[in-house]
Amino acid sequence: MRSRPRLIVAAVVTALVGTLLTVMPPTGPDGAASAANAANFDPGFLVSDQQFYDGGAMTATEVQAFIDEKHPGCSAGYICLDTYAQRTSTMPADAYCDQLTGRSNETAASIIARVGAACDISQRYLLVLLQKEQSLVTHPSPSAARYEKATGFACPDTAPCDPALGGFYYQVYFAARQFNRYAAHPEQWAHRAGVQNWVWWHPNTACGRSSIFIRNAATAGLYNYTPYRPNQAALNNLYGTGDACSTYGNRNTWRMWTDWFGDPTLTVPSAKRLAGANRYETAAAVSRSVFAPGVPVVYLASGAKFPDGLSAGAAAAHQGGPVLLTSRDSLPQSVRDEIVRLRPRQVVIVGDVQSVSARVEAAVQSLVPGIRTAVTEQEALPTAPSVATTPQPATTPSTTPTDDGLQPTPLPTPMPTDAAPDSVTSPTEPATTEPATTEPATTEPATTEPATTDPALEPTPSPSEQAPEDAQVASAAQPDASTTGVLRLGGANRYATSRLIAEHAFDRAASAFVATGLRFPDALSAGPAAARRDGPVLLVDGTKPSLDAATRATLQRLGVRWVGVVGNTASVTAGMATGIGATGAQVVRYAGSNRYETAAALAAAFGDVDTAYLASGQGFADALAGAAAAGARGAPLLLTGRDCMPSQTRSALIRSMPEQVVVLGGPPTIGTASARYVSCG
Repeated sequence: MRSRPRLIVAAVVTALVGTLLTVMPPTGPDGAASAANAANFDPGFLVSDQQFYDGGAMTATEVQAFIDEKHPGCSAGYICLDTYAQRTSTMPADAYCDQLTGRSNETAASIIARVGAACDISQRYLLVLLQKEQSLVTHPSPSAARYEKATGFACPDTAPCDPALGGFYYQVYFAARQFNRYAAHPEQWAHRAGVQNWVWWHPNTACGRSSIFIRNAATAGLYNYTPYRPNQAALNNLYGTGDACSTYGNRNTWRMWTDWFGDPTLTVPSAKRLAGANRYETAAAVSRSVFAPGVPVVYLASGAKFPDGLSAGAAAAHQGGPVLLTSRDSLPQSVRDEIVRLRPRQVVIVGDVQSVSARVEAAVQSLVPGIRTAVTEQEALPTAPSVATTPQPATTPSTTPTDDGLQPTPLPTPMPTDAAPDSVTSPTEPATTEPATTEPATTEPATTEPATTDPALEPTPSPSEQAPEDAQVASAAQPDASTTGVLRLGGANRYATSRLIAEHAFDRAASAFVATGLRFPDALSAGPAAARRDGPVLLVDGTKPSLDAATRATLQRLGVRWVGVVGNTASVTAGMATGIGATGAQVVRYAGSNRYETAAALAAAFGDVDTAYLASGQGFADALAGAAAAGARGAPLLLTGRDCMPSQTRSALIRSMPEQVVVLGGPPTIGTASARYVSCG
């Protein structure tokens, strides 16, 4: 595994030019392209580091589709880039690129995608480079010589190319690798970021040179690769030629990127952090950031157990209210204060008394006028055996500063009655993690969750959840969504609770998402996606070979005609997806190799957005409240690691073009580096 030397360079340049390198750039996967305007050309800032060093910018399929779109057709007797393929050799991992395993007949699109991913250089840039140097993306009759020097690597303007580094594969690989060498050892190269640089206008030194303040590592790399600046004559004729002292390499790089993919220099503001001393205060802070007083509803879920609250986010967003968290036996003061501020017409308590006690329910009733408590499915069951709980010490408010430059929302001073502990956002307690044994294989070893013995995460159902997944209760009352007061929705198990929530919040729903109830990440990321389609999230035991009757009945009662299945077949089986399709609904699966990639797949459906939310992929609590807020704002919910950001998440942020990024939870949950988009590697 290579190191990430460019991040050291970025840190140095950040100290010199402010926060330029700590923000994510917006570009869309479909390319928010626009005709380049020479007035926007900044010789010191040709492309942002975030867009340039983005090895997840395009997949092989996307690269192929792009080439097919741009290519006009191939002349007879020639092999064009859209059909080019060759044998590729294995390139061992080093300090600049991950290992690339050779293939017997690899397409150009696959080479571009895999090299970009291995070296963490944007596939967009590699396509631009191939066009800038040899017009290979659009050329209808490329000669063998064009492939031999495809990227111009080791081909100086004043000497022949190095034949040992010729050929399409080597040209793409060594060019991508070279940019990491520039970033790792800036002192060895003529052009450096963060200082004034002399840059020649032309190989003919009689044309002279000019001084440029190069603002970032990627721009410095471009000048080291092509060491000339376009003069005014070249810029005046942006799509043509200038005068005898004009050069076009860096002009064309900027122009082509702009034309094909949008402005290469666009960035978004640094992330805003919403955090409290514990998960309860964080949820209240999230609520305050989005919801004004007089909301129709507040959903109240356990802050210690994830299953019941997983479906609440989409329901709350649909009804126009937040999700708040509580401990089992006492209502935290921060939550009391937020309920009072919100003045909801109704509070929906999610889960049975084993999750949220009658004592908490009574405390909520004292805050909300017009009390009515509905009979629920769980309350119609025989009394469940008591569940042993671990005594929980009081939480001490955090005095640890958030020294990452992300300012938390000011919070009221915690009262002594807010004694529920928190294992995710409290700086004094370890981060809560999920059992790793239930997670499909991951390609992000740096953020893989460790095993945990935390009983709050319940890898298996609690005693009160031993009823079958499709358990029905004949005397269960269907709650009225328009009723004021306090309502409890508690089913025989997490699956029944999710169905109760769906049928309470939605009279009809054309769309729904289905996710496993055995793990939290997929369902949490699905919440905002479901809200975007104005539908619920239903939990299932995704290991079952077929769809259960109760879930089928809920889908049919709601009139669902489209279902998003979240996670791969290890999360929700193919048989279950087939059963959903048998209801007459169209089925679309959103899946990745791990939870981060699955969340990114869901985020891609949003397209360009104003806001994106980031939550921990290793602890559920902050994201429970975040799902409702994100859903209400039409924003996706992406997952990140504690110490760094998975590449899938980082690329998803770049694709979604957010104007604002909101980090949910304090530095113990999402650390400084992760909140500043530092990629894992």
